[in-house]
Amino acid sequence: MARHGTAFGKLEAFGDNARGMDIRVDQKAVLVGRQTLSPSCFALELACPSPLPAKPGQFVMVGVGSAADPLLRRPFSVAGVTPKERGTALQLLVKEVGKVTAMLRSLPLGSELAVLGPLGRGFDLASAGPRPVLVAGGIGLPPVLFAARELRRQGTEFAFFYGASSGPELLLRREIEEIAAGRVVFCTDDGSFGEHGLVTEVLGKRWQEGTSRLLACGPNPMLQALAALARERGVEAELSLEEPMACGVGVCLGCVVRLADGTYAPSCQKGPVFRATELSERW
Repeated sequence: MARHGTAFGKLEAFGDNARGMDIRVDQKAVLVGRQTLSPSCFALELACPSPLPAKPGQFVMVGVGSAADPLLRRPFSVAGVTPKERGTALQLLVKEVGKVTAMLRSLPLGSELAVLGPLGRGFDLASAGPRPVLVAGGIGLPPVLFAARELRRQGTEFAFFYGASSGPELLLRREIEEIAAGRVVFCTDDGSFGEHGLVTEVLGKRWQEGTSRLLACGPNPMLQALAALARERGVEAELSLEEPMACGVGVCLGCVVRLADGTYAPSCQKGPVFRATELSERW
């Protein structure tokens, strides 16, 4: 059984897939805010005592409680980080799907959580180009929203496509409209809000020449369709995969994906953001 993380508060340097060195830290964070966003989704704000210099697309492993059940931490994409005078405010968006996420929805404010991160490879925003398109599907929103905030801060214009099963599951619509300066398209599978149809279909119909890159996160069928669309249009795509993870640091090999050359790689370590050209068509 793999041990998860290091001693609380200990900093550790690690390589980030030839993109330089980053620092990850295992620390005790305090739950300071929670907001209901939909019948199944909510936002959390955690106060971390140490710096957490996360990049869009990276994730953290969160442990709840001190008992053996639940034993394993759970991975959550970072939705945003705000440096504070002391430490960092960490924002997460969570969908209730099981025991740990249900616990996170009911924990009282002030509870302590174990947070290990930042982990993994994020989006390469420096290579996003002048007109990137951001695509989010369902609870794949957090890393894409984080990327949108950073691109806005950098002064880069972008278009934002966001799809979900129904209107209530389209999270933070007002904030997305503000960040994207109105260049946003919402769509729903059932047609209850925005355009009717899958976000990949809507993007294909609205594709604009001059798109420099696709940045996306969502379920695998959506990402595979976007990879095919990017190949067809001759555009580079970066995809944030949502593979199940147990350790988050490449030890357990429970999140391996197949690469284009036929080899396999742990998505927690070599990803979770991959260039579409790095991946097999059905990873």
